[in-house]
Amino acid sequence: MIAKLSLAFVVSSSLAAAQQLDYGSLHPVRGLPKHAGVYDVSTGKFRPVGAKSATASVQTIYNNTCSVTAMFSARVACEDLYDEGRLPEFVGTVGQTWYPDHRVEQFEVAYCTSAVTGTVDLDWEFYDTQSGLGAGGSCSFGTAGVPPVFTAGVFGFSSSALGFPLPGSTSQSTTACWILGFTTGTNVVCIDSSNSANDQFVFRVAQNNTQAQLGAGAAGPLVAGNPNASAPGGGTFHHPPGIDPVSGNPCGHGLDTQDLFWINTDGVAIGGVPPGNCPGGGTGPVSTGCYWFGGFPSNPFASFYLKIEGNGSCGEAGNYTAYCTAKVNSLGCTPTLGWSGLVSATGCVFFPTDFHADNLVGNKSGLWFYGTNGLTAVPFQGGHLCVKNPIKRLAVQNSGGQSTACNGSISMDFNAHICSGVDPSLVAGQLVGAQCWSRDPGSPSGTNLTAGVAFTIFP
Repeated sequence: MIAKLSLAFVVSSSLAAAQQLDYGSLHPVRGLPKHAGVYDVSTGKFRPVGAKSATASVQTIYNNTCSVTAMFSARVACEDLYDEGRLPEFVGTVGQTWYPDHRVEQFEVAYCTSAVTGTVDLDWEFYDTQSGLGAGGSCSFGTAGVPPVFTAGVFGFSSSALGFPLPGSTSQSTTACWILGFTTGTNVVCIDSSNSANDQFVFRVAQNNTQAQLGAGAAGPLVAGNPNASAPGGGTFHHPPGIDPVSGNPCGHGLDTQDLFWINTDGVAIGGVPPGNCPGGGTGPVSTGCYWFGGFPSNPFASFYLKIEGNGSCGEAGNYTAYCTAKVNSLGCTPTLGWSGLVSATGCVFFPTDFHADNLVGNKSGLWFYGTNGLTAVPFQGGHLCVKNPIKRLAVQNSGGQSTACNGSISMDFNAHICSGVDPSLVAGQLVGAQCWSRDPGSPSGTNLTAGVAFTIFP
């Protein structure tokens, strides 16, 4: 069983007027939280500890993980918590540029619970909103009496809807703490970012287990963060990490993290009476409104644990377009194309791209080729040539798989090719057309061709 931590604070009258203290809900974490691995929302299965999205180019774009071993915020089932942050701009090696958006591949959250595994009932939702919870910790959002209740997040999960897959405790009244990653799966999650403080986000945490399910224990998110202006967003892919004051390990203190959060008690407005089915018949110490942890630096946390990992921009100048026509191979299969990552003139320093031609005849040689002189679609080797001359070829590869099946694949990392410097025409703003050629002995031409993919190189 985890006992409550007794804390004392000095509160300024001006700050207390805008925010309410909620230190009574803080519980100490006994020992280090365990890593549960990564829950894949597409398959409903967990990947091993340390796993990331299948896309190799995932980078940490938001990191609020400092002080994760210190405290968690024990909540009741009536309370939804809303917290905020801001995605940092991308800072390159030449000047400063920023992505107008980020394509998110994976979120990581952390919580403690005494509900047993198989019954953990936790909801989490992410909202891309520029309103935040109030600039500079003012808690101005919702002061008109309307709580910040959002109805349509860009991504979220409900453990009850997913069949209660989240790990919990081995027995009631014994609280276990977990760090959990989960992929966005087939959902396209695109989040705005900027070089200003306007592009904030909000996320919601709700633990729905009743006290009967928790026994003598508790449940809620881990608290984290360090609103230190000298190192904003530490631990993201362009700011160095901070150091956890408890464990001494590298950690992140998320950009724009503030010493505040909102509680909404089952949808009631500010000053409203919580429903009678809430603990204490709705007369508990907390209700809808803005709360704070007691103030940094007295407390080495200011937010709830959250890490976001992305894979470049959602598009903008880097949009991909499939064009031209693929050639059906001798086994009756049509090659397919896929891609991920942002092609960037400086991106090879930070992350790779993954172009792949699939559904090819297995165990055959092939290669990617490209051109920077425009796009076309003219008859060629029984199919279509989609790239205008002059054509530039990449290295020959083997497609893998079996020669009697369409299980071959040939890939390329175009950012690595840019970074090699062998082609000075590959600069920001350049339109590129690319296509994959491979051997197909059963075809009259002995070859096979994919469709083409066109893209513009991002700065």
